[in-house]
This record gives sequence, structure tokens and C-alpha cells, in this order.
Amino acid sequence: MASTFGNILGWRRDRRRSPATTDLPADDRLPVRYRPGLVAELLVDGATARSLMRALLDACRSRDEDLQIARLRNFADCFHRTTLLKGVQFYPYLNWALGRDTGTMIHFRSVQADVQRHALGIEAILTEYLGAPWHRGSRRHFVADVARAASALSQLLRQEESTLFPLYLPPDQYRHITAHASA
Repeated sequence: MASTFGNILGWRRDRRRSPATTDLPADDRLPVRYRPGLVAELLVDGATARSLMRALLDACRSRDEDLQIARLRNFADCFHRTTLLKGVQFYPYLNWALGRDTGTMIHFRSVQADVQRHALGIEAILTEYLGAPWHRGSRRHFVADVARAASALSQLLRQEESTLFPLYLPPDQYRHITAHASA
């Protein structure tokens, strides 16, 4: 019985130590996990967010506030899900993977800050229109704000897809040049 119990625990321990898991230094508490299908999932989410934004822009042509709110909520649900997925899995992994190269980290953080600025702009618009009842000013500015959110979404997705997604590689694909190795 004890042997079986030990085998079960040993199997679980081996399973947690899969090659896709990379331990961080001792000061970080959680391992970072590489997910092979994550970029494909994020690309699908990006396409979904684009189509939901187009539907929202189409709803802006009508004067039906209920339709506008429904489409805004649909977009917000997709946007929040994708933003959470990126914040929990995509960006922490890239931060770990690129963290050993100071020059690369400077550029990565610059791109990440730009993407985050666009995401916060979209989030501010979503919060304004979904967080409280609409008033005359919000009705008057709704279409312009949605157009700003669409522009920010386009820039955010274009930057991630062209710059950051290609950097999401398995752990054994990163080769860091050190001063010792280059000498």
C-alpha cells in the first residue's frame, strides 16, 4: 500500500516537472509554464475581438441603445478574457524568457508598456459605458469613444501579433549571449 501511494506521488511529482515547466529563481514563487497552443488561442481571440468590435461599430450606426450596449458587453467579455489570459500566461512567460538579456528586456518592456497603454484606454471606455447609467454627454460621445477604442484595439493587436507573438518560444529555444560566451 505504501509503495503504491509513493508511486502515485512520484508520478504526480514527475508530471509537474514536465519539460514545458521552467522553475524561476528562488526569489520568485511560481513556475512559468509554456503552452504550445497559447499563441494560436490568442490569435483566435484577437480575430473574435476584431469581429465583435466591427459589430459594435455597426451598431453605432443605428440609434438603438440596447443593441449598442449588448454589443459593447459582448466585446467587453471577449476583451477581458483575452487580457486576463495574456496577463496571467503570456506576459509572465515572455518576461521570464527574455529576462536574462538586459537589452532585449528594455525593448520588450517598451512594447509591453505601449500595448498596456492601449489596453487601459479601451478599459477606461468600457468602464465608462458599462459601469454607470448613460447621461447626455455619454450618449453624445459614445460613437467617438467606440471609434477610439477600435483604433486602440487595432494598434494593440497589430503590435502583439507582429512583435510579441513570434517571441513566444519553448524554453529550450532561447539562447542568451553572455560576456563569458562571447569572449
